[in-house]
Amino acid sequence: MAAKSGTSPWVWGLLMLLLASFVGFILFLDRKVVDGGRDAAAEGQAGSRENKPKIDFYSVLPKRKVEIPISDEDRDAIENPTLNKEAEQRYLLQVGSFQNADEADSLKAQLAFLGLEARIEAAVVDDVTWHRVQLGPFASNSQLSRAKNLLLENDIRYMQRQLQP
Repeated sequence: MAAKSGTSPWVWGLLMLLLASFVGFILFLDRKVVDGGRDAAAEGQAGSRENKPKIDFYSVLPKRKVEIPISDEDRDAIENPTLNKEAEQRYLLQVGSFQNADEADSLKAQLAFLGLEARIEAAVVDDVTWHRVQLGPFASNSQLSRAKNLLLENDIRYMQRQLQP
C-alpha cells in the first residue's frame, strides 16, 4: 500500500485556531490603546483648561509697549527724513559718449525703459563734438545706488563723476 501524503486535518485546525487567537489578541490591544488614548486626552483637556490663563489678544496688545534703544543720530534721521535723503557729495553717472547723436538718443531711450531719466550733453574735444549720455545729479545716495544697480543688471557700463560744489 502506498503511504498517504498530505497534512492531517488536525494540523490545519490547530493553525486556524492559532491564527484566530493572534488576530483576537491584536484587536484586544488595539482597543486598549484607543481607549487609553481617549482617557489621556480627556484628562489633558480638562487639566489644560484649568491651568492655562485666558489671554485676550485685543485687550492685551494695545497696553504693551516695547522700547527700542536708538542713538541720537539715528533718532534725528528718523524724525527729519531729509537728513537721509541728502548725499554728502553730488554725483553724475556717464553712461556713454558718442560722436553720433542718434546713438546717444538710442541709449537715452533704452535708459528710459529702465526708468532712468538721462540727458544728453554735447562737448567739444579736439574739434570733435561728443554727445555724452548722463544720469543725475542724484539727490540721495539711495537714488545713486538704485541707478548703479539697474545699470549693472542690464550690463550697461558707466563712469561715476563727482560734481564740484
